[in-house]
Amino acid sequence: MKRYVLYSFFIVIILSAIFSYLKAGKARHEDTGLKEFEVKRGEVHETIEATGEIKPATGAQISLGARVTGTVVKEPISVGDRVKKGDLIAIIDNRELKEDVVKAEAELSRIKVHYANLIREKKLRVDELTKEYDSSLLEVKKAQSEYDFRKWNFQSMKGLFESKNHSVSERSFREARNQLVQAGKSLKQARNKKEAARLSLEQARVALARLKKEFYQDEKKAKAELAKAKIRLSYSVLRAPFSGVITYVSTQEGETVVAGLNAPQFVKILDESRVENWIYIDETDIGHVSAGMTVTFSVDAYPQLSLRGKIEKIYPAPVIQNNVVYYIAVVRIVEHTSKLHLKMTTHNRIHVRTVGNVLVVPNSAVKFMDGHYVVKLKGAKGDGYVKVEVGVSDDAFTEIKKGLKEGDVVLYKS
Repeated sequence: MKRYVLYSFFIVIILSAIFSYLKAGKARHEDTGLKEFEVKRGEVHETIEATGEIKPATGAQISLGARVTGTVVKEPISVGDRVKKGDLIAIIDNRELKEDVVKAEAELSRIKVHYANLIREKKLRVDELTKEYDSSLLEVKKAQSEYDFRKWNFQSMKGLFESKNHSVSERSFREARNQLVQAGKSLKQARNKKEAARLSLEQARVALARLKKEFYQDEKKAKAELAKAKIRLSYSVLRAPFSGVITYVSTQEGETVVAGLNAPQFVKILDESRVENWIYIDETDIGHVSAGMTVTFSVDAYPQLSLRGKIEKIYPAPVIQNNVVYYIAVVRIVEHTSKLHLKMTTHNRIHVRTVGNVLVVPNSAVKFMDGHYVVKLKGAKGDGYVKVEVGVSDDAFTEIKKGLKEGDVVLYKS
């Protein structure tokens, strides 16, 4: 019995040794192929990944419509065509509108000719009356001189006639007086003629000024009517307001469009150089995102093309997709816009912040076990795993806040 117990004891020892050897071998087998990484200090770039889509910027895509009713007689564009600013989009039958322009131009020409003749006649009349008035001034001056002389002569004659020596006869005295009276009448007539000439000249000048004013008003009105006729005519010819690509066409040649409260839509034009990247950010991440942050992104059509931009603004109103709340961050795109098309899906990486001078290890070295983050530390007892406290991580590295020190070596699989 004792011998049996002894044999059993030896068997247990041998089996334990074999188990330990196999376990160690298994551990060595597990450690085979593991890479080593010496814990060091470095930088970790915190990023947020989100999807988005290419959208037109405000005013980058417009609907071009007609403001007149008529038949579309020419429309040389189709979806996908590229147009330059001023290129022809469509022409609506505008024969009546052209006739309105011709009539307005004829009316303006008639007014100019009509008033030019009247004004020329009035100017000639003013010139004639000016000469008559100038002549009347000379006559008044001459009559005034004659009156002054006759007055002096009469006063001299009167003095001599009334003197005691009677050197002047009564006949001469009366003749001098009659000459003075006649000179006074001539002066009065000259003055009346001058006043009449002045009034006629003033009336002619007023009439000329009034005629010029009427011409200005009628010409202004005619020019306004011509401008309106030309504007109405321009409504029948649709041209591209800016360079871009045609994204939508709703009418064809031969169709009749009716202008009402809403202008009939002909085409949509997109300025491809003015597109935006709308990033849909989950509500759990929006608190870390702000305007000014750098964004790198790509699209499925060009996976090797890396695009960059900055967040210009974040819309305050959320959008809900599949019961998930998102907020839109808008990134203005300034490069490779010709390769981007509306509704393209974008894959975005928002660069939130950079943490420097921190302990880092490869991402694959960090595992989550039993509710804790752990790394496999070279030389550690047991299975080699030690608990760590992690921080920020990026594509390559994870920040280690606690649990390791600089120079430690961790084991990991790539």
